[in-house]
Amino acid sequence: MTRQLSAEVTVDNTAGLSRVAVPPYNRARTVNLRFLEFPGAPGILVQAWGSAFPEDGGGGYQGRIALSLDELNSRIDILREAWQRHVVDLAEQTDRGPRRYPFADGWDLSQRPELLRRAGFALADAGHVMYRLLFAGPDRGLQRIRALLELALAEGENVISIESDSLIVPWGMLYTSPRQPHVYPDDENWSLDGFWGYRHVVEHTFSRVDDFDARITVDGGKPVVGLNVDHGVDRQFPDTPYIAPVVDFFHGRAEVVLRPDKKTLAAHFRSRDFADHVTYFGCHGKVSGSGGLVEQPYLKLGDGERIYGTDLTAWLAEAPLPTRPFVYVGACQGGQVTSAFYSAFGKALLGNGGRCLIGPQIDLPPAFACEYSRRLFTEFIDSGAKLGDIVRSLARSFADEHHNPLGLMFSLYRGIDVHLWQEGRP
Repeated sequence: MTRQLSAEVTVDNTAGLSRVAVPPYNRARTVNLRFLEFPGAPGILVQAWGSAFPEDGGGGYQGRIALSLDELNSRIDILREAWQRHVVDLAEQTDRGPRRYPFADGWDLSQRPELLRRAGFALADAGHVMYRLLFAGPDRGLQRIRALLELALAEGENVISIESDSLIVPWGMLYTSPRQPHVYPDDENWSLDGFWGYRHVVEHTFSRVDDFDARITVDGGKPVVGLNVDHGVDRQFPDTPYIAPVVDFFHGRAEVVLRPDKKTLAAHFRSRDFADHVTYFGCHGKVSGSGGLVEQPYLKLGDGERIYGTDLTAWLAEAPLPTRPFVYVGACQGGQVTSAFYSAFGKALLGNGGRCLIGPQIDLPPAFACEYSRRLFTEFIDSGAKLGDIVRSLARSFADEHHNPLGLMFSLYRGIDVHLWQEGRP
């Protein structure tokens, strides 16, 4: 005799079989911060939520920064300048020949730990000052946000997402002491663990995008990588080739589409057959004019023609990039993702089909650009790891193993959980 077992449904993830349960591809953020600027209103409104900000029934968390966006951007420029001066532009005199630039001439400083020790305090100090300008104002709501934020930062690693369409901060360069986030660092009391990009997984996001999917779906075979490059970079820096090694690297792992000039890039961006899973810029860039002159940011490929953000907007006006690619900006000589660069390029790409973007915050030395690219895309393509984890692990490995802090200069825009996804995977 067959016995009927009794059963009771306590959790039904299929909603009564009306939908198939889908695994969560996006992790919960422990810290969400939103910065809003309102015309005519003083300062900047800050809103906070996530597990670091408990729902205690007292309402949402928000406060106000007294400083204006222009004042904050001025200090952001000082932060970037500190990194540029103490790392990329650091020069050493030699008995013969030209001066050496240890962080620019190579990427492995494992035999020169004293260089990072000397630079570390200046970088930590600049990062902590920026942190305090953002969170240490007189507003009581902001003080409450800061208290809870510092508690979360002191307790351990966090997943941090910051949303703003106007305030573009190099979040990975912010510094808070690991055990006492409110304490200023000094030349004997700073650690790599205090830099946000070293300890935490961090992204900058913008206004909400509906139907966002962290999976870049590959329909079998290899991913398609569009290489928008200028081989002239290697002729300019023959001792530290960047473009040719990266092109060779991708030929072994992906279906490569090579775009060496503006005309080809324009034709492909306008084409309905655009197939990139990754869109890679390895070229020259310019953020601002010399001598403080205001100039529209641009990129240049092998033909030397300037590519402006408005070019991208015009090319994509009728149809966004259909494959929603991951965009990587590895532009040397000024291709930093500053507020001006984002307004010109990031907004054009992420607003017209780009899924996420990674770019440097200061000038990108070719030697480091080459090694960083190879490591990042080895993880991304070969292991299917998520971008947020890759960016943090690279910041740690370069700093720990090679005494090179430049991994912290890369910022991730809307992409903590973005990863390659093979069609048919369960």
